[in-house]
Amino acid sequence: MLTTEQQAAVNSTQKFILVKAGAGTGKTEVLSQRILRLLQEHNELSISDMAVITFTNKATENLLARLKLYLYHHWKETTNPDTKMRFRYELENLNAVQISTIHKFCKSILDQAGPLHYPDFNYAPNYSVTEASTRQAMDRAFEEWYLEKNKRNEKIQHENVMPYHRFRNVFEKLYHMLRSQGISITDALKKTKAELSLDTGAIRAYKKELVELLELVVDYHQQLRYQTLDPDNLLEYCYKLLSRDADSVSHVKSAYKYIFVDEFQDTSLYQTGIIKKICDGTPESPSLFVVGDSKQSIYQFRGADLSSYQQVEKWIKRSGEILSLSTNFRSTTELVYLVNTLFERIKGANPQYSFQPEPLKPKEVPTLPVNTAEAYEWIMSNEKEGRTQPELVAHYIQEQLEAGKSPGEFAILFRKNYQMMDFFNALSALKIPCQLIGAGNFYNQREIVDTYKILNYILSPTNTVYAEEALETIYIQNDKEQLKLITEHVVPITQKRTPAQLLDRLYQVTNVRERLVTDLPKAVANLNKLKELTRQLSIGENIQLQEYTNWLHLMIASHKEEQESDTADGENVDAVTLITIHKAKGLEYPIVILPRLEEAVSQTVLAPPIIYSHTTGLEFSYAPYFGDRSVRINSNGYNTLIQPYQDELHSEELRVFYVALTRAEKKIVFVGDEHCPKKSICFQNWLKLL
Repeated sequence: MLTTEQQAAVNSTQKFILVKAGAGTGKTEVLSQRILRLLQEHNELSISDMAVITFTNKATENLLARLKLYLYHHWKETTNPDTKMRFRYELENLNAVQISTIHKFCKSILDQAGPLHYPDFNYAPNYSVTEASTRQAMDRAFEEWYLEKNKRNEKIQHENVMPYHRFRNVFEKLYHMLRSQGISITDALKKTKAELSLDTGAIRAYKKELVELLELVVDYHQQLRYQTLDPDNLLEYCYKLLSRDADSVSHVKSAYKYIFVDEFQDTSLYQTGIIKKICDGTPESPSLFVVGDSKQSIYQFRGADLSSYQQVEKWIKRSGEILSLSTNFRSTTELVYLVNTLFERIKGANPQYSFQPEPLKPKEVPTLPVNTAEAYEWIMSNEKEGRTQPELVAHYIQEQLEAGKSPGEFAILFRKNYQMMDFFNALSALKIPCQLIGAGNFYNQREIVDTYKILNYILSPTNTVYAEEALETIYIQNDKEQLKLITEHVVPITQKRTPAQLLDRLYQVTNVRERLVTDLPKAVANLNKLKELTRQLSIGENIQLQEYTNWLHLMIASHKEEQESDTADGENVDAVTLITIHKAKGLEYPIVILPRLEEAVSQTVLAPPIIYSHTTGLEFSYAPYFGDRSVRINSNGYNTLIQPYQDELHSEELRVFYVALTRAEKKIVFVGDEHCPKKSICFQNWLKLL
């Protein structure tokens, strides 16, 4: 049974609709029911006339599953033979329709229009999508730039404040920031160069070096894009195509009668531009239905631009309809009141933050007064006294299990990946079933390390140390016959196959995936992911096995952060879930535990080395890598930018906190520290406003 708010969103006849859907208000249900309603009321309409854009592959799967269920029930229950045949057709074609992420949607538009040749980009349907070109362009630019500087005997100004590896890291973050946020690098260079005439001395020299490197990377990256492109290119190229080619816009308009966009608060400048090019209000343009919640915009680091959402909200308000979903069906009344009270008080105490605390409504009429204290409890650590958060949380869960609760009722939500392993180890020490989701330690999983050991053996089969290590892996399990199979069927083809092909052969010969799939499905998913990462590692898979093995060793030794496979998240496993807040978005758990609440945003994040101004271009603030780090070297415009930048960062932290709190169904357990500094801007001090 739909609420009045939900029914209004399902039945609205406006061409442009924005649904502001709060946490737990049933937005996926509304989206599904609206699609079904349109199919029921318009006999000539098919789901293939619709494009549904989701934020993640997981969201796509969830929506497809729900639509499949609803279409099946409608097909089964109807008695009209024509209607029955029509809905059977819709069911059979559901997996082939345009329900996908924005990247896949853009690729479909580019594939239809391609091959494309423009001065600033090229595209063909057979181009592979990989991040290898970015890495190669960066490598080449730095190598050539340093060689040229040495040849001319020119001093590199950045070497005065940071070593090479630090400068490389700072610059890579700058390049990623510009591209992910849809900022024109041409414009950034133009504005920065204009400011150079006003700068003097070292400030000018630093900016000049950034400009030189940025121009080189852009040039080399462009050269490498003739056969490959990275995911961000799909959005960039699609926007540029629709901005320049009226025929492509017309084709998309004719292909779809309705466009649906989920999680619109996480949209970027490019995504907003693409939607507005297609749904431009002309008679032939598709109807637009977007669902979003500005309070849950937490992907700024991936290019999400909240101002884009706000602009679209104003645009739809002028030419369409703004609706709201405010009844939370997920959480108890006490939890709903807790969240409303907390964020109203935080906003009142911090008016500089761009966070709009629109209150949620409980699913049941409450008996006043509502006792919000029933919705949460505290665990306080004291490291000096040996009371650590991982051990306290593990013992708390153990007590709850002894009282009759099940492990699957608990989820521990983390702000950062690196915080997870200590809690996982503490739970494991007490033999409490637990599962890590998206921990970022992919390369240090046993199956990946064992693959590295096997590759060492394949490269040097006469090395007795490598042979002994190989015997102990999950591939061999001390079975010398298995090792013999590798020696006979894998070693001889090392020069004839790419690393990805060799991995595939290794999996087949040892039958490793089939042996592990029942007891260790996550390991199998990780092995499949390793093969895919290997395939994407270089253009044309021309990397040699020795180079690949060296690369894999580097990933393992450096603890390179990479999420484990999403294909086996273990949703039905009765185990405590350890997951990041970002990964938990859209999910729900009976009891949510929030640790490390005393940790504030790091100074590195609050004061990044380089930020972008829409008027002056690149601005920087460098702390000397050696010596007194409190003495910073600032460009002229940095100080005027940093305060609004920090306010927006803390606004995003508030939104992350909101997402974390609204994952809970029954209770939240806050885990803080007794020695949290009173002036620290952190979750723990925000909670003091309760």
